[in-house]
Parts: sequence; C-alpha cells; structure tokens
Amino acid sequence: MNQLKNALIGFTTAVLASLLVAIVFAFLFRLPIPFVGYIGPVTELSPYSLGVLKTIEAVVIAWWFYGILGGYIILGFGGITTGLYLGHKYADATNKNNMVVIWSTVISAIPVFVLSILDFLVGPW
Repeated sequence: MNQLKNALIGFTTAVLASLLVAIVFAFLFRLPIPFVGYIGPVTELSPYSLGVLKTIEAVVIAWWFYGILGGYIILGFGGITTGLYLGHKYADATNKNNMVVIWSTVISAIPVFVLSILDFLVGPW
C-alpha cells in the first residue's frame, strides 16, 4: 500500500510541477508554444511584453497540447519511477514524502528543458 501511495505522489507531483516548471521556463529561458513560436526573454515573443496572464495562458495551452501528445506519459513514468525508488530508499525516514515531491519536481524539469531546446537538437520545426 505504501508503494502505491509513493507512486501516486510521484505521478501527481511530476505532472503538476511540470506546469509550474514550464511557466518558469517561459519567463526565464524559452518555451515553444504550438503554432505560435517560442516564448521567452530572448525569443520572438517576450513574456514581459505580452503580460503575465497572456503568458501563463499560452503556457497552459502548450502544457496541455504537449501533454496529450505523449508528455503526460513521460512525466507519469518519471514520477512513478521516482516515487517507487525514493519510497523504497527512504522507507524509514520521516521526510520520505518530501523527498518524493522534491525529486519528482526535479524530474519534471527534464522533459520541459528538452522541449525548450529541441530545435537545437533536431533543427527548426
């Protein structure tokens, strides 16, 4: 039962934290918005000229779009794996759930980062 709880915490954290990570990437680095282009401080669309709410709206649309194209599967697999591994590793620790949440958030940043530099890896799209 504890393994299921750890996997569920990891899954939920990875998927939801990826939205927060994507918002941070849009304001500090760059993030591709489907059918629009990249949004970021040094790209075609500046989040600071669009405004906070329009930027967050664009990021939510991108998060949903890339999620249904397979991103939720990748995030879910990473979160479940992290939850199971850390749940086992810190089975006797009192801060086990905190460790699962922290590392699932870190794991969720990896796909967002790869998505933000994908044009450098495979060429412009």
